[in-house]
Amino acid sequence: MNHSKEPSSPALDKNDAEAAPRPIPAAVRSRARGCMLGQLSGDSLGSLVEFRSPEQIRAAYPHGVRELADGGTFHTLAGQPTDDSEMALAMARQIATLGRYCALRTGKQYRDWLKSHPFDCGNTIARALRGEPNPASQANGALMRISPMGIFGAGRPRADVMKWAKKDAALTHTHPICGQANALYAALIAHAVAEGGTGQECYAALLGWMKRMKLEDALRRAVENAAHEAPHDYMSQMGWVLIALQNALWQMLHAPSLEEGVVDTVMRGGDTDTNAAIAGALLGAIYGEDAVPAQWREAVLSCRPEKGREGVTQPRPELYWPVDAVELADALLEAGWK
Repeated sequence: MNHSKEPSSPALDKNDAEAAPRPIPAAVRSRARGCMLGQLSGDSLGSLVEFRSPEQIRAAYPHGVRELADGGTFHTLAGQPTDDSEMALAMARQIATLGRYCALRTGKQYRDWLKSHPFDCGNTIARALRGEPNPASQANGALMRISPMGIFGAGRPRADVMKWAKKDAALTHTHPICGQANALYAALIAHAVAEGGTGQECYAALLGWMKRMKLEDALRRAVENAAHEAPHDYMSQMGWVLIALQNALWQMLHAPSLEEGVVDTVMRGGDTDTNAAIAGALLGAIYGEDAVPAQWREAVLSCRPEKGREGVTQPRPELYWPVDAVELADALLEAGWK
């Protein structure tokens, strides 16, 4: 009788152990997906009423803007990204492909996006990508696209996330407020995805970082004011980065759910798609993918604005379709989870 034992698996040596990736908890993966889906859903929902006043929106939607639908300001499909999320998708695909953030390559992705003739593009971005940046602009075009950096950065040091977010802002928005807002928001998303916790707990972490940072006074006030008030006016300074940031933080602290936070943002008027994309990404990073309404998820993940397809009035290259948003969120998370 052979009493020899089956050979046991060799123990991992130190190098193998260091190379083995950390497992990603299901809750972390859910929050990463929620962030991506929140960005895309908020963008699409807000595009239905972009540039309208709160009074105009309430008259047209007395029960609130609650479903993704075809039409809107740019006659898009339900779930179709605008410039906000098309640029976010461009960044996300670059990071997922390369496995790291590279400002040089991402800048090329943005220039390629502009050459694709998007149906909308902010003035600050258009000028910068054509080599004529506006250093005075405090527009929200850098903040609107940075959420994928937060997903990627969930497994990285927060200081690195802030550094990369500032670099990305500088590609189009060189004003210090834009870079600093990017840094705080991306790090906040990374923290929410990785650590979980309530909006209040995430806000406390944010305030802790701010104590050690040199920030523009207006930015510091916007973050602190979010604890007790939303922005007063979403219309007269439409597109200002601090309206978008303060609103997102206000919703994080006070909205009863992701859906209600995004809907409330849209109902306030102004730059509704951008404000709702920024709020939606942050809320998704806190509440996770199941908090995104099923109708929103289904519209986003089935949206194919293909040229010649029935109902498509704004055809776009496949690179900017949102159908693989869940897989893309997973790829971003895995690329950064070291």
